[in-house]
Amino acid sequence: MKSRLSALTVTLVFLGLHPLPLLGQARSEPTPVDASLRPTEEIDAKGVFRDMVVVQRRAMVKGGRFLLSTYAALDFSDNPYTMYGFQVNPGYAISDFFEVYINYAPYFRTSERRIVKELTALGVAVETSKPKRQIGAEVLWAPLYGKDSVGSRRVLRSDTFFKFGVMQIKYDIGSGMKFHFAVGKTFFFNKYLGIRPVISENYVQTVRNGVKKYSFFAIVETGLVGYF
Repeated sequence: MKSRLSALTVTLVFLGLHPLPLLGQARSEPTPVDASLRPTEEIDAKGVFRDMVVVQRRAMVKGGRFLLSTYAALDFSDNPYTMYGFQVNPGYAISDFFEVYINYAPYFRTSERRIVKELTALGVAVETSKPKRQIGAEVLWAPLYGKDSVGSRRVLRSDTFFKFGVMQIKYDIGSGMKFHFAVGKTFFFNKYLGIRPVISENYVQTVRNGVKKYSFFAIVETGLVGYF
């Protein structure tokens, strides 16, 4: 009995003198934080991205290249005859943003609208000019460019442009002026060829019953443009 008490006493004394090794040294003192590493100024995380913009790659290098734009045009107006025109425009790119063209329409295809046929059936004659050809000049300004997805794998790069033009139309009876403002896009298939859909507002001088008169026409154009 005395030997057991002696052994217990020795064990308690040993635990009191060496507590950490018998606890497996599982606990350790935390490492003190170095206060000198704290930043002196607050960082505004939102401000880092506030003025960030995405820079889109330019669609095509066009400056200094010769151009050829061909397109068909269909008017939407109250003119007694429709004017389907085919136009061939040789041009030159002054820069990547400005292009100049000579506008030439070698012929127009006209057809009577239904109202003319109805008036003719009632014995009312409508004498109006029919366009034969057109010549003039156009300036194209393309300030915007981007890309459009076609399916899941193909991307078409494009330009958005504004077009201004002044032309003279030769009619079967006399001639008249034409001024137009257009908005459109050029979708580039490659560095040599693109397709252009265009919507334009036109101020056109026509000849009706021997009198010249200006009217507003909306015209839709679509065609191809080549870069050389």
